[in-house]
Order: sequence, then C-alpha cells, then structure tokens
Amino acid sequence: MPSNSQIDLTSIGFKKNYLYEILATTFSMDRNLIVPNTASMGVRLVEKKSMKIWPYPNTKTYKNIESSKFVVVNLINDVYLFALASLKGSNLSKHHGVLSEKEYNYYNLNLNNTYKDFAKRIITAESINLPYLKQSWAIIVCIATNINHVFREDDFGKFKLMEIDLTVICCQKFRESFKLYNRAENLALETVVLTTKLNLAILKKEEAFIKKIKTKIDENISAIKRFGKNLSALKVIEHIQEYIKGLET
Repeated sequence: MPSNSQIDLTSIGFKKNYLYEILATTFSMDRNLIVPNTASMGVRLVEKKSMKIWPYPNTKTYKNIESSKFVVVNLINDVYLFALASLKGSNLSKHHGVLSEKEYNYYNLNLNNTYKDFAKRIITAESINLPYLKQSWAIIVCIATNINHVFREDDFGKFKLMEIDLTVICCQKFRESFKLYNRAENLALETVVLTTKLNLAILKKEEAFIKKIKTKIDENISAIKRFGKNLSALKVIEHIQEYIKGLET
C-alpha cells in the first residue's frame, strides 16, 4: 500500500470535483468487536488527499463516523451491491437480505502518532482492522476531520445532510477495473438513491414528494426493463420493489 505522500487517486480514475457513487463502510463497536455497516453514497475528490461525503444525519453511517471517525471507500463493479447496502429492513426476504459478515475482509492499519488520537476512543492497540467489501476492486481509507450541517434541494424536496470532510490515509488497488456502467446500471443506481429519498419522504409524510418520487421510480424501472436482460440491474429492481412494499405496510 502506498504511503500518504505517494497517494494519487487519479491513478484509479478519480478527477477533482467530480461526484462518484461509492459504497462507504463504517463501523461500530460491540463488546470490543467491530460491526461493519455499508451504505451507498456520493463522494467528491476536493484536493489530492481530501474528499467529501454527505450522509443523512439519522443514518448508521453518520452515527458511526461520529463515534469512530474511520471510513473506507469501496469501489465496486456490481450495482446490485448498492441496493443491498442502501435498502435494508426486516421486511426484506432472505433472498434480498443485507450484506453479511462474510462479505467483508479487513485491512490492518498501523496507528502511528498521526492517527492514534483519532483511534484512542475505540481501541488501545497499535493497529486496527478496518472492514471493507471483498468485491471491491480498490479501497480508499479515510478519517473524518470536519462535519457541517448543510441543506440540499432538488426536484424531490429539501433535505438536511451532514457534509463530512475526509482526509485520505491510503489507498489500495486489488485488481484492474475497466468497468463502464451501461444505461440500465446507471438508472439502477439512480433508482436506489431515489428510493432512499422515498423512505425519507414517507417518514416526513410529505405526500406530494412521495407521489413524485414514486412516479420517477416507476419510470426508471420501466426503462431498465426495456433496455434488456441486465441481470444485476434487474436484481436491483426486485430489491427496490420489495423494499418499497415494506415501506407501505
């Protein structure tokens, strides 16, 4: 793994100020055991070793970052993992379950003087095992250094988000990836994001936005089905439809 001074995220395809959809893995502690959690999220490279993410304030991701500070950015080829990671709930069948412990590997990070202050609240050892998804073709290990409240507004409403500055510690490429998402997969990713907004709109009982988001989700699903038999995108649709049924019960 390259040292901090050698980090070059452009070597794995990142460009400054572009927004990328990634899977962010954070963790909580339970009786000295690490409990991983992964969610779909947008990330932006701001400077060479600085990134930003924007989780919702009531999510497990944000709560984990508040307590443990560490974030692992997973770069993934399979869009179905984005649905598994982001749309969770007891209403989902075992066929469309959540990411289990077996989906994770662990990267051992040495806690030198730079990172010890961040980690001392959760671990006293000289190193920490940070969870990441086995299917990642590359990971970026980060520490949260600053958190601000922000509001974003789009066609589906106004949302409160937590803007989090991440300092990049290191990155690891496990294999080459030349994956380009096709139209069906891009729409599947977009629909996962819309479904998380639908969940929020339902919690806030905003009927106008609920209707608007559902209409767009239905349009996307119809389009994905028209594009052909992309199995990963079709699995995302099945997961979304089952998740929405659970929201409505």
